[in-house]
Amino acid sequence: MDEMKPKDTAYSGERAPVAPMSAPAEVGVRVAPVENVGATVSAQASGIAGLLEAARASLPTSLAGIAAFVKRTRRVWLMTAGIVIGVAALVNLTARAAEWAKNARERRQLHAIATLTPENLFARCGAAASDETKEVYPVVMRTLTYQPRGGDKLVISFSRTAEEKSDWVFLALQNENGAAIDNTPEARITALPCLDSKN
Repeated sequence: MDEMKPKDTAYSGERAPVAPMSAPAEVGVRVAPVENVGATVSAQASGIAGLLEAARASLPTSLAGIAAFVKRTRRVWLMTAGIVIGVAALVNLTARAAEWAKNARERRQLHAIATLTPENLFARCGAAASDETKEVYPVVMRTLTYQPRGGDKLVISFSRTAEEKSDWVFLALQNENGAAIDNTPEARITALPCLDSKN
């Protein structure tokens, strides 16, 4: 007998309310007959004006509206600020690192030239092609000649006092013709690169 009873369905017979659908506005260019060109242009102008008006209406105009807009877009502003600050910091660090490397190289080259003695020169560049010592009382002069690969012979001059325990002093670096190499450590090391070794 229960088989004869109609079963309850999961669906009710009532209709759910449905929102009315409106046709989307057509976007595009229509080819109008020649006599209706003025009407078409004015219709398009009014459409653009309507879009501009809608955009203007959606922008906040009051202080509270601006605060609400900034609050809604806070993540975008924070990400943009973070990227800008990060790029600025990276550029700054790169410039500082380049400057530090340049200063370290200049200090090393200046130290290499300032502490140059015949013994240091032998340790860095090997034996000289010629080694001449001349005593002109009260000074002892020593000239060493080197020939770097593919270059002219270079003459390096040192002097010291005739006393037994005095130190050698670097005087000049010249080419074989007697023309002096520029007085800067960088120019001297360019002429004889072995001077810049870390020994």
